[in-house]
Amino acid sequence: MKIDLLKSAALALVLPALAPAAWAEVPDVAVTAVTESAALPGDADDPAIWVNPDNPEASLVLGTDKDFGLHFFDLSGQSVAYFEDGRINNVDLREFQLGGETVWLASGTERENEEILFYVIHRDGRVERASPHAFPGIPDHPDEIKKIYGHAMARDPETGLVWALANFKTGHIAQYEVLDVDGQIKLELARVLKVPSQPEGMIADDKMGHLYVGEEDAAIWRFPLLPGAGDTGVVVATVPSPCFPTDDIEGLSLYDGEAARYLVASSQGIHRAAIFALDGEETPVCRGLVEIAAGVVDGVTETDGLAVTSANLGPDFSEGMLVMMDDQNADFTSNFKFISFADIKSALNLD
Repeated sequence: MKIDLLKSAALALVLPALAPAAWAEVPDVAVTAVTESAALPGDADDPAIWVNPDNPEASLVLGTDKDFGLHFFDLSGQSVAYFEDGRINNVDLREFQLGGETVWLASGTERENEEILFYVIHRDGRVERASPHAFPGIPDHPDEIKKIYGHAMARDPETGLVWALANFKTGHIAQYEVLDVDGQIKLELARVLKVPSQPEGMIADDKMGHLYVGEEDAAIWRFPLLPGAGDTGVVVATVPSPCFPTDDIEGLSLYDGEAARYLVASSQGIHRAAIFALDGEETPVCRGLVEIAAGVVDGVTETDGLAVTSANLGPDFSEGMLVMMDDQNADFTSNFKFISFADIKSALNLD
């Protein structure tokens, strides 16, 4: 595998910290999905999960179709809303105060026009486009930044400040503060980060103040989440390694359980979800790989994005849910598979 000098230097700095435990053999288990979303007309890519605070069984799964737009599904997989808004690649959401109302802002990167699009989820589950709906994604910056790609949102639990983060195929990551101005959304650039090559998947650990970035062919990076806390990232997982024997590193998500916390990553080259145990500032430790095999519905192949929650969403998902993109169903469509995290915990003997 060819690695440029900057990447090689970064990996050389981190590899001693990863050895030897992270290079040991890890379990590789199989579970089956509980159900699946309706098939998408285009190319499914990345999901997110909105947990209904009043009725968790009425929660929603957001799913991007990177050919056509953004879907909202209920927990049975039925479509409840759809916005045909273009090539939306990745999506995420956070609680936000908008015009005096507590809502959840969902946002995604739209590749055709290089924009960030915003949607409002109300407490009763109603969904609508935000106002304004679209913002230019490429920041005014001395570096050449182009080809918007991955996306994440973040929220500082102490101050309530919310950020939208967009990454680009040039390796840049733009972090914008999201503001409420008289009920209208406004974005202000906070900073620009950089990894050596193309990233996509990102997830913010709001509680610990970490931003995890998947550099597709090489590594998972961890940066300080808050602007002003530092812009230097460290590599916490690499390709190749037992959980990533080959590329790509794709979707990233966070399971925040009472007993344990896990970083979940798409190991696309082997059609698996990689489960990493999180422990404060320690390097994440891969606890195992999970294949989603055929069962009530077909299994998962070539998984791209994923999302996970630890919330109790009802009998089928009492210990949380993992949602994974599946590139090919029996009828050659793509969609999202809904998996009980209790099954994953049991298979890998997780807390």
